[in-house]
Amino acid sequence: MAGMPAAGHLNPSLPLVSELVRRGDEVTYYSGVEFREPIERTGARFRAYPEGTISSRAIAEATRVSSVEVVHRILDATRTLLPFLLDDQRAEPPAAVMFDSNAIWGRMAAAELDRPGISFMTTFLLGNTELKALTAREWLTFARSTLAGVPAVVAAKRRVVRQFGKKLYPPAPTLPMRGDLTIFPVPRWIQSPDPRLDERCHFVGPTIDTALHDDRLDGELAAHITGPDPVVLVSLGTLHSGSTDFFRTCFDVLGDLEARVLLAVGSHVDLARLGTPPANTMARPSVPQVAVLPHTSVFVTHGGMNSAMEGLANGVPLVVVPQQVEQLVIGLRVQERRAGIVLRHNLSQRPVPPAGLRAAVQQALTDPELTASAQGLARTLTEGGGAIEGADAIHGLLKEIGCRHQPG
Repeated sequence: MAGMPAAGHLNPSLPLVSELVRRGDEVTYYSGVEFREPIERTGARFRAYPEGTISSRAIAEATRVSSVEVVHRILDATRTLLPFLLDDQRAEPPAAVMFDSNAIWGRMAAAELDRPGISFMTTFLLGNTELKALTAREWLTFARSTLAGVPAVVAAKRRVVRQFGKKLYPPAPTLPMRGDLTIFPVPRWIQSPDPRLDERCHFVGPTIDTALHDDRLDGELAAHITGPDPVVLVSLGTLHSGSTDFFRTCFDVLGDLEARVLLAVGSHVDLARLGTPPANTMARPSVPQVAVLPHTSVFVTHGGMNSAMEGLANGVPLVVVPQQVEQLVIGLRVQERRAGIVLRHNLSQRPVPPAGLRAAVQQALTDPELTASAQGLARTLTEGGGAIEGADAIHGLLKEIGCRHQPG
């Protein structure tokens, strides 16, 4: 497994890897050194990417610039990571290479080793239907943030092709990549019709296994989120996070609610600069989200796939503050099903209006339809079969390939 060293990409893959190990498969998982512990908890063998190639910090920094800058970092990392994978695996090639749908080096390794490539697609395929959801102002903001980075991406791609040859490079559109088998750990209703989808694409639904998370509530946090008042969790993800101004707005407009507010502000927001939280509010750089969500009544989230699925799996209505087009679409899909509210201002570089944030949280706290819809969606998330179905699909592919190579 060639992974992307980011929590939102890693966490959905762990239950599938754990299920493969349970069935007796030997899995070697490549990722950033910071993810050694959760990977080894699955029973897989952990292998760290070489220092300085790619890391969660590098991905987070690139994400805050633009999605194009993320692609640039991925392409630069591929020049080192592909030889690293091949040196590690060529002597005894694996039965298959699974790769995060953004880990170009994993797909290229599968091609070079002549092994089936299995894509782990942590999101949906973005197409014209989704792009039509953007307003003119959002389109302009998107264009400004991406066009400047395109020449660097084109140059980085040329360097990769020159180093390894055009034959190994994934066909366009390159990212996210599909494989001989593509596993989507998302519900089918999130994906609109797309001609790229075929029988090799399996929507297994969210693969959430709380046993694989070493997330515990410390005494202070447990005391804050247990009690008679509902809990409002605010977290804009590990890659995006929020601004100091956004979390100050949360202090201002959520501080007098009859609720316990918990803010996960991210590593780049200085808690000291936020000032003293209101009496009902606790602010931390991060929180054990999987452990907190069962106690949560409203989840204010960026709408990343992993966070959205974890929230809905617990029947929690979402207030989605998207930072990217993909997150907007996820939020709109949830809103269409009356399980969430979307505040899309950040997509056009506008601050979320304080009154709008307060109104959305209050509505999510008091509207029984939102909660009932979120709980209804929770019951649908297991319909795809999860990690068990994903492992079945992988074993089916390997069996099919094995049969093809049998004499006669």
